[in-house]
This record gives sequence, C-alpha cells and structure tokens, in this order.
Amino acid sequence: MNAKPDPTGPLAGLVRELDASRGEPSLTQLADALAAAKLTVADVAAYVKETPGVYHRASVVRREHYELLILTWLPGQGSAPHDHSGSISAMLVLQGEALEGSWRIAPDGYAELAYETVVRQGEMTAWQDAGVHTVRNVATSAEAMISVHIYAPPLREFRRFVLRPEPREPNLQSSDSGPPTVVIVGAGFSGSMTAAQILRNANEAGTPVRVALVERQGVVGDGVAYGTRDTSHLLNVPAGRMSAWPDRPDDFVEWASRRYGTISPSEFLPRPTYGEYVRESLLATAKTSGEVATLSIMFDEVRRIARRPQGGWMVHFARGASMPADAVVLAIGHRSPPDPIGRLWSGPRTRFVPDPWRAFAGNIAQPDDPVVILGSGLTAVDTVLSLSKEPRRAPIWLVSRRGLVPQTHAETPVAPVDLRPMVEELLAAPEGLRITGLFKLMRERVREVVAAGGDWRSVVDGLRPHTAALWGAMSLAERRMFLRCFRPYWEVHRHRMALGVAKQFHALLAKGKVKLVAGSVAAAQADDDGVRLYVRERGDDRLIELRASVVLNCTGPAASNSPDSNPAIGSLLVHGWVRPDELMLGLQTTSDGNAIDARGGIAQDLFVVGTLRKSAVWECTAVPELRTQAAEVAKRVLTASVEQHAARS
Repeated sequence: MNAKPDPTGPLAGLVRELDASRGEPSLTQLADALAAAKLTVADVAAYVKETPGVYHRASVVRREHYELLILTWLPGQGSAPHDHSGSISAMLVLQGEALEGSWRIAPDGYAELAYETVVRQGEMTAWQDAGVHTVRNVATSAEAMISVHIYAPPLREFRRFVLRPEPREPNLQSSDSGPPTVVIVGAGFSGSMTAAQILRNANEAGTPVRVALVERQGVVGDGVAYGTRDTSHLLNVPAGRMSAWPDRPDDFVEWASRRYGTISPSEFLPRPTYGEYVRESLLATAKTSGEVATLSIMFDEVRRIARRPQGGWMVHFARGASMPADAVVLAIGHRSPPDPIGRLWSGPRTRFVPDPWRAFAGNIAQPDDPVVILGSGLTAVDTVLSLSKEPRRAPIWLVSRRGLVPQTHAETPVAPVDLRPMVEELLAAPEGLRITGLFKLMRERVREVVAAGGDWRSVVDGLRPHTAALWGAMSLAERRMFLRCFRPYWEVHRHRMALGVAKQFHALLAKGKVKLVAGSVAAAQADDDGVRLYVRERGDDRLIELRASVVLNCTGPAASNSPDSNPAIGSLLVHGWVRPDELMLGLQTTSDGNAIDARGGIAQDLFVVGTLRKSAVWECTAVPELRTQAAEVAKRVLTASVEQHAARS
C-alpha cells in the first residue's frame, strides 16, 4: 500500500512525534503519543482494507527505532499466540472491540489460554516485550475492528506458538492449582527479607504458600548496597544495629561471630559480608519452612505485570514462562544515578563513568591518573578508598554543590535523646509543620546537649523514630523546601562514615591527595588525552579548570519509578496500576505499603517495600527501617494472597 498520511492530519502528527523521540521510546512514551494523537477512523481510512482469511496489516511508516501500522480485523479473525521478541508495543482500538488473550505455555509445549480482557473502542493497551498473547475480533456483526499499533523497535521477528490439537475451554484452575503464589520483584535486602518473613509467618501459621523471588542480577541478598566486592567498603551502621530481624536484635552479631570470631556490636563490618548474611538468613528460613511454605529463586527479569480479570496478576519474564500470582511485591531498589553534566559534555564519552557500581568501574583509573568525582557523599567516599588502595601520585577532586562530606560516627556509641515532647509540639502546631521550625528546634537541642557535655549525634538519632510521622505531617510545599534547602545538611549528619573509613578519608584530605571543590560544572571538554572540567565555585562566578583522566559520577542513585528505569514499573504505570508521587521520590503507597493506582484506589494485592516507599515514609534506605517494612508487609501479603486465592477457588 502506497498511502501516505495527510501531512496536516493527526496521523502525520503522530509520526512527527515518534520521529522526534531519541533512540527507542519507552512503553509510556508510545502510549502517551498514541493517546495524544486523538485518531479517528477517518484519519486512517486510507490504510483500512478488509481481507478474507487473515487480518490485514498496513504499514504507515517504518523507522529504525519504531514502526506504525493500521490493522483491519473481520469478525472471527485473530492472531496466533505469539510473543514480541524484543519489541514493546501499544495498541489503540479505533472501531469495534478487541479481545486480548494472555497465554501460558504448558510443559508439553502447547499454548493454553489463561484469560482474555476486552479492549473497547477508544481504549488502549500496551505490552512490554514479554509474554505470549493474542488479539482477535469476536464481533457477531459484520463490522470490522480497526486498530493502530506501534512497535519499538520494529517487529523484526516473533515466535508463534501452537494451540492444543483438541481445543477446549481454558481451565483457569490449572494455573492456580496448589497453594497461593506470591511473586517478589527484586532480591536485595528488602525483597529477600520480605520473602524470608513470608516464609517464616506461613510456616508458623501452617499456611501453605509459594514464594517466587525474582532477581535480574545473579546474586540474592546483595542489591546495590552490598554488591561491592571491595572489603574496604564498610557498613555505615555498627553491627549491633544491623540484624535483619526486628525481633532478633543480636542476630547479625551472632552470625558474624560464628563465621569470623567474636564481633563487637560497635564494629563496622565490610558490606560484602552483610550481603552474605542476608542471603544465608533467607535460605535458612526457606529450609526450616519445610513443605508448608516453599521458595523458588528465579534469575530473570520481570518485563510485564498484568492484571487478571478474575483477580491477581500475571507476571511475564524476559526468559522464563509467565507465572500467575495472587499477590505481587515490588522490592525494586535504586537505579543508576542520572547524568548531571550530559548536556555540558563535549567530545568522546569514554572517560566518563556513569555509575561507580558497574562492573570494573574502578579499574579505569590508575594511581598516576588525576580523577574528578562528581558528588561527595558516602558513595564518593567509597570510590576514593577504592582508587587509593595503591599510593596515589595524582589527585582526586570531589566536586559537589556545597562541598559537604558525611560526618563520622562517634568513637563510643551514644544513646538517642528522647525527642517525643519536641515532636508532639511540632505535630500539634496549628499552622502545620514547618521545616524551618523543625530545624530551628533541632539546632537548639544540639546546643543544649553539647553544652551539657553530650554529643550532637544523639539528637539526630533521637529524631529517627519520628521521621515518618514528621514527613507525613509536612505539606507538599514544605517537603519541597526540605529537599531543596535542608536535605544535603540532614543527609551528611544522618548517614555517617564508619570510623575506619573516616580515618582513611580524612588522612587523604590532609595529605592533599583528595581535594574538595564546592561548585557546579559549567562545561566539560574531552579528547583522547583527557578531560577538562570548568567548575563555577559556590558563591563566586569565577571558573576553575580541573584536568582529569577520568570523571566518575557519584551523585547518588535515582528512584526506579519511571518507565525507563524498570520494565515492570513501566508496565504498571502505562495501565495506571501504580503512580509516582508528586516529588518523584518513589511510588504512591498507603502507610502500610499497598500501592495506590492512578485513580487513587488501593491495590489489596500489590505491595511496595524499600526505597520506592520514600514518598510515604521518607526513611527507606537503612536496615533498621527496611527490616520493619519487610516484617509488616509480609503479614499483609500472606493474608492478601490467601484471600485472593480462596476467592477464585
């Protein structure tokens, strides 16, 4: 077909919108562009053609990064069960009504229908590049169904699957046979300990359950926090406060003492050791849960989470077979930090390391190579230690807007100050909680404590049990003010360096091996010989020039709450099953961890643990808070999965 869209019409506008996207668009970008085009049947009439036997497929445009098609389906016409083999897609029904089928592949290789959902005229659906599905027109009239499809990248190949030789009604029970199933997406600390708590609770209650823990990396228990293999990277919380179990406060110290000899609760142990502890805690719990509660660990990537009409979810994977779930837990951690100087950089990017935790990132710089690190937080400190294992002969510059570095833990533990009266006063204020008032009172208490011979850390630690209540009482404007003006100062006092780490880091500062620059990068010019960075110092328009062999981005991780950060999140966002918070810190949830959908409804079988709950409770990165989240959510997940399963039985 040689038709071309009317250059002034909405179809051509959709083409221009898709052409303008850089690289391959995300799932939500496809869906948003398709919805914004407001197409009608008249706009695509030149591409509509009714053909007997097989539905008609007309190409509007085909580019390197996407293709746009118009499909015409006569009553009874439909696709064979197929997957998309690496392409994401969005479909808009312009006329008629479509049935989208979701299929499972049985052990004998035949495709079996799991369920079908209706996509009505004017409605849209979108798929990640996983799962087996069909589309068909089941209209009883002679009216054709007309649909618009976008694939990114173009659908170059796909796998077709075969129905059983003797068609039968779909046996919905077959996918739900056995005990309730819980799928946990992400196997860092939050996901692993949520799984362990579910197994433990189920075993104690005698409640059968299957837990599938899915991790796209090859290790359970590590996540970003404990995935480092560098033993100079220490926990920034003493061992005595790092138990993974809220009701077993000495568990980590006892485990470490059995493994490595007597460990003091005040010691700061290597971070890789803690990943090992989390992993063994999970597997030991799975072993003791016996046949009542079972654990399966899947090293795969969740590409799509779809709502089943009969309740629960269908989870689709990059490689493995799709799995029905009575409840899903999103335990997705941080993603790589955003690039803070991308538009300011000119020349080749080979000397820019976008993520310090990627494999072999630290190997790019030698002791004679001057290095610039963007950021000066705990990640930057760890990177400095890794780069300084051999005596450095070239400097390391830390560039951050304020030039702040994390404070150090006290040499001897200090007890938190009881701040309940102060917190109650703040929460009861008739004008509402003001962040300036909170920090004014904090400074006053610090002065009082220090004047009495105490330690400022006891005041900061005393606020920690109340941060969720204080955060919840702040208006959106107050939260924005905190993030813009106060967060950097809170972070360096709240998240402190271990004593051994601080000693090494400050020694490097004192020797001039590490230099702090408070300012922002104005430009970066790279060539084959190195990088020139021009930094505008804080409070001064003067530019200073730094010459480096390598630039490492240690500005801190980003939230995994956007379509491009994680395909599972993207699949939920595009259909409105979750929504980000106004400040883009994470996902909107209830105080108990249930996901809130785009219409404000509460999902009783979709839960969030970990950093994605930051928008609701703020403190979502440290073990003392995360272990409590895991324990509390596990109880609700077990109850929800059992109720969901029983409702379909």
